Amino acid sequence: MQRKIIVVDDDTKLRTLLTRYLTDQGFAVKAVGDAEMLDRALLRDRFDLLVLDLMLPDEDGVSICKRLRAGNDISNRMPILMLTARGADEERIKGLNAGADDYLPKPFNPRELLARIEAILRRAPPASPAPLGQGEVCFGPNRLNLATRSLTRDGVAVPLTSQEFALLK
Repeated sequence: MQRKIIVVDDDTKLRTLLTRYLTDQGFAVKAVGDAEMLDRALLRDRFDLLVLDLMLPDEDGVSICKRLRAGNDISNRMPILMLTARGADEERIKGLNAGADDYLPKPFNPRELLARIEAILRRAPPASPAPLGQGEVCFGPNRLNLATRSLTRDGVAVPLTSQEFALLK
């Protein structure tokens, strides 16, 4: 099963490069530019790992990390790798003390980032699916909505005939 990573960084160019690189390495990647978009994504889906920048326009990464760790939902157990230009010892210690699982300063070697992600994921269980809505059935990466008679796979709509829906139901 493909592991899902969410990248939060306000640098559009870096988000694009990270998305391309991690996708090429076999991950499903969602990239967002700020804390508000992260929060919306976490409401819709579950991720196996968060790659988090510290300097964001609406909330700093340390605050996001603390907030996620203090929460009582599945996202408080999601591994967090901080990827930031702030590489001083005090900053790294601050990030790790906030609840990050690892900390990699920019500039970085993409292969080292990949090695750190894989090391974290070896220790972490796969993310559970997003919470089911009323009248939904989840199996594997699929979500069947009984009210709308629709199927999604990893969040992408899958067309169904009436017979296919009846069989799945």
